[in-house]
Amino acid sequence: MSDWENLILYGDCLDVIRNHHDILSGQVRLIYIDPPFLSGTDYTLKTRSSGDSQTAGTLHEKKTYSDKWEGGLQEYLEFMKVRLKAMKPLLQDDGSLWVHVDWHVSHYVKVILDEIFGYSNFVNEIVWKRTNSPKAQSKGFGSQHDVILLYAIDASKFKTKQVYREHDERSRRPYSYKDETGKFRLIEIEAQGIQRTEDRKQFEWRGRTAPYLYRKETLDEWGDTGLIYTSKNGRYTKKQYLSDVPGVPVSDLWIDIHPVQGASKEHTGFLTQKPEALLERIIACSTDPNDLVADFFAGSGTTAIVADRMNRRWFTCDSSEAAISLVKKRLDI
Repeated sequence: MSDWENLILYGDCLDVIRNHHDILSGQVRLIYIDPPFLSGTDYTLKTRSSGDSQTAGTLHEKKTYSDKWEGGLQEYLEFMKVRLKAMKPLLQDDGSLWVHVDWHVSHYVKVILDEIFGYSNFVNEIVWKRTNSPKAQSKGFGSQHDVILLYAIDASKFKTKQVYREHDERSRRPYSYKDETGKFRLIEIEAQGIQRTEDRKQFEWRGRTAPYLYRKETLDEWGDTGLIYTSKNGRYTKKQYLSDVPGVPVSDLWIDIHPVQGASKEHTGFLTQKPEALLERIIACSTDPNDLVADFFAGSGTTAIVADRMNRRWFTCDSSEAAISLVKKRLDI
């Protein structure tokens, strides 16, 4: 695919996939989709004309898509199932599918994905905190999160790169020791608690016999480079410097990526727009430069914009003319 040209197409994703199966089959490293959620809402693209000192700007709305389904849940699930089936053959052997949904249908969609991809190829349910201000509800609790269901074509061949978020006050707290190199915390090198059993082998190292968790060679290396801390009672632990830790490892709970709001530079007025930081994380952890990334519900075009900036090839489509126009505008094409 050395002659690949990035593509943005107008049309329903099922038709687009079928019409371009020859160039996509087995070629895509990552598919991210943000499909309808069965929310019962008509979505619009909101734009506001500029005002002046005497007159406020005027709000204009253009319909992007409807998430209302005459046939209800069953119609929605049939819509999703046939499209998810069509996407699977497009992925490489080490490829992955990320499906962004919410409480309306996440559990139903997961059952469909288990059937198509196999339960053993389910990798993660990622919870993204999309708002800090849930709406008050007469029953139950206000929703603050979306769900991203992550599936691999073959879980044995798929691996994400470790992702870190920046240190905060809480994560810095354990680094309460300090020497000429900097702040550090202490890491156990002896078996403790459940790791410590009666038959666990002990050995002597530098005058102390203990059930060490590491080989003598490793302990020697740490000792020779000044990474071993000796307590007043002669017990050893390992120094872990704050400067050597790239951040806090990210789990399946994503609370550090903020939604797109009106004051944001990337705000377009597209009501279901996802933040670029969200796609940056997904693309960075599951692809490499020049890999092919696909999004079959382009929406505001965030996937294509981020993939292009991160030196990935991309393919996207949408059945909304307003969405296609917006994506082209954001990509300046």
